[in-house]
Parts: sequence; C-alpha cells; structure tokens
Amino acid sequence: MTIFSQATAEGPATARTIEATLRARIADHTLAAGERLPPIREAAWQLRCAPATVARAYRALVVAGLAHGEVGRGTFVGGPDRRSAFPPRATASTGDEAGIVDLAVNGFQMHDATPLVGAAFERATARLAAGAVPAGYAAPAGREEDRVAAARFLARWRPGLAAREVVITHGAQSALSAVFQALAGRGGGIACDAVTYPGIIGAAVALGIPLYPVAGDEDGMRADALEAVCARHPVSLAVVMPDVQNPTGVSMPQARRADLASVAVRQGLTIVEDRIYGFLVPDAPEGFSGIAPERTVLVYGLSKSVAPVLRVGYVAGSVDMIRHVEAVLNATSLMVSPLLADAASWVLEQPGMETRCTALRAGIARRADCCRTRFPGLDADRLSGGIAWLPLPGDWTADGFAAEAASRGVRVSPARHFCVEPRNAPQAVRLCLANVADDTRFEAGLEVLASLLSRDARPARIAP
Repeated sequence: MTIFSQATAEGPATARTIEATLRARIADHTLAAGERLPPIREAAWQLRCAPATVARAYRALVVAGLAHGEVGRGTFVGGPDRRSAFPPRATASTGDEAGIVDLAVNGFQMHDATPLVGAAFERATARLAAGAVPAGYAAPAGREEDRVAAARFLARWRPGLAAREVVITHGAQSALSAVFQALAGRGGGIACDAVTYPGIIGAAVALGIPLYPVAGDEDGMRADALEAVCARHPVSLAVVMPDVQNPTGVSMPQARRADLASVAVRQGLTIVEDRIYGFLVPDAPEGFSGIAPERTVLVYGLSKSVAPVLRVGYVAGSVDMIRHVEAVLNATSLMVSPLLADAASWVLEQPGMETRCTALRAGIARRADCCRTRFPGLDADRLSGGIAWLPLPGDWTADGFAAEAASRGVRVSPARHFCVEPRNAPQAVRLCLANVADDTRFEAGLEVLASLLSRDARPARIAP
C-alpha cells in the first residue's frame, strides 16, 4: 500500500483527491517534515493518471505552505527550513498573545471594532425578533434593502451603481471564488500579478482554473506583459488590485490603469477589480469600474475596514455578470445570512464607519513612519496600505529569515506564499503593520527584524 492509496479508494485519482490524501498523511505525520514526495512521473504511474494531475496536487500543497520544491531535487514536505508543515499558531485575534508578535496576518486591530459591530448585531437581532429581518431563506443575491445599502457605499468606486447590479457574498474571498467560477470562460484562464494575494491562487487552484502570472514594475502590473500573456494563453479574466496591491503595497497611477483597461478591451478580458483596501486610499485615481465598467466586476468585503467577524462581501458589475455570479452562489451556498447582511448594511451607512476608516488610516501612517525608521530603504508610498514588502540582503533566504524571526517570537510571511510560481519567488518577506494592537509590542517586533538584518546578525550562508 502506497501513501496514495486513499486517493484512488473511490475511483480514478484527481488532483483534489491526491492533495487531500497527502494533506492527511502530513497531518498525521505519516509524511514527516523534510521528506521527499515521489517524483511526479513515478506518482502518476502509481496512480494511473496524467503527470499534470499530480503536478497540480503538489502545487496546491506548495501554495498552502505544506510543501516546497527544490530545483533538480523534487518536492519536499514542509518549508525549506524543514520545520513542521503544521506549526503551532497563536489563536488570539490581536496578534499580541501567546508571546507572538504576528506580522503575518493582514488584520486591522489598532482600533477596536467591537462597539460598532456589537451595535450592529444588537440592532439586527432586535429586527429579527420584530420580523423585520427574515428567519427563513432569502434570495441568493441578497435582500433588496441590503443591495441598496451596498450600492450606495460601492458607488464611490462604481458611480451610478444600482441595487440590481450588486450581489452579497460571504466575504471578499467568497466573492472572488464566485466570480472566477461564474465568469472564467470554458478553457479560459486567469491573469494576475506574478506576486499576488494567496487567496487568488488558492481559489484558482481549488476551481482547477489555470493561473498565468503577469510581470510588474514600480507602478504595478505591466500592460505589455498582460498583452504578452494573452498572446500565449487563453485568458478570460484579469485580476487587479489598483489600490494597495497585496503583498507589495503598490498603488497604480492613473495612466497604468488606463493602459491595462485598453488591453482588456482589445483582448476581450473581464477585469476583476479587488478594492478590499480601497478605504485606505480615499483620494485614489479612478478605478477600472469607472474607466471600463462594461468589462469590470468590482469585489469588496468588510473584513479589513470593519472586522473579520462581519463576514460579508459584495460583487458589483453589469446585470448580466451579476446573474451569473448569483447562479454560482445559489448553487454553492444558497444565500448569505440575512442577519449578517442586515448588520453589515447598517454599518455601511453609519458615521462610525467613516470614523473608523479615518482612524485606521491615521494609525497606519503612524506605523509606517515607525517602519521606515527601522528600514529606511522602504518606499513611504507603498506603506500606506499597512503592508511592508521587505527585500532581504543576499545572505538571507525568505524562508530562512521567516524561520529565524519566528524562533525569536515574530511571525512574517515569506515571498513564496504570494507567488504564482513559487520557484521564482524573490527573497523578500511581507510585514503587516496593523495586526498587532499594541504599539509597544509592534515596535519590539520591528526591532527584532531589524536586528536580524544587521551585519553582525546575518548568517554566513543560508542554503536555498
């Protein structure tokens, strides 16, 4: 019996069954950290499937941080530092507890959202008791009044938006997944930044949609690189984060947005505009929903601007696009809880929402100044979204640096977590400036990282 036996227990092996089997073997320590997985062709022979099927499963493990590849050697369990693929994690939400300064999670904890969210839930519960919020099923796209509230809020990025052009989802990640499933044409792939938000990679892998990396520069995704990708591959969607790209922090200038929109029009692409961090850049240039509304679908969620506990997201686009997304949501989740949606609608229309956004922007500016003091080479403009993309000197690898930082109580994210092609990952780490609530602990965490980069603390050699 091989490690793949469970993958074929209920029929022919697929990428998903192979991935699930290996995840189980890693979780129960049948496969130990540092152990080499069978070569792709050998595994394909054992499973009687195509090598590409095994490759997709292995890649999903790498994206999830459960494995890593080494050029010329193969795929191994765990990170390159051979630590466990299932390390212990702090369970608290503020990034402060359990002795860990957690700069890996992109949360916004500097200002307590409990008063705003608590009032929203209290009101929604009272309305449920009074019958104003239904206890039964609602339409997959959401109730009319919730879609009206969402349209009013999202109109700042998509002028003239109507309620029928909005659908409510279980957060921004659910929105991205639904849009991918609904709008990626048959056989079409998704173009995105070569270094991008892991949720984009995870959603594409889970749905079996090809993902094509697009090169960028200091202004974000390059229009000529997107055109080149479209010339080589069948691309249906282009995912962009015009304001505060995760993980680099880049915000696109107006000219770059216009150039990318022109490529989308020429190539017949649908643009997926992720504005999850749009609340941090109130004076941003016009986005894709304004430049090319007929080709653009807008995605937003409240996990950053409010709190993850208010797990509500939105998709806005043409009526035809929204119908397709609504059909996917109907098939996959039936609906978003009317209670959550009602609470979210109230929050969107409160002065406290704008007050919170203003306070978060001020807090991030303060944290950005602190970060630049420790790391003077960082671009101030790229820190405005609460993300610091920290390139490392040549004697550090990203995984080695992250492992050493973790051993000293500071958690950061190595670059491979964000790469469509992890083998091409730069030697850099992402720091999230807003996840640690306490300023003193945040500054102490930065001091640890700065000390690692000092000449005396650098390793003689960190093996790739």
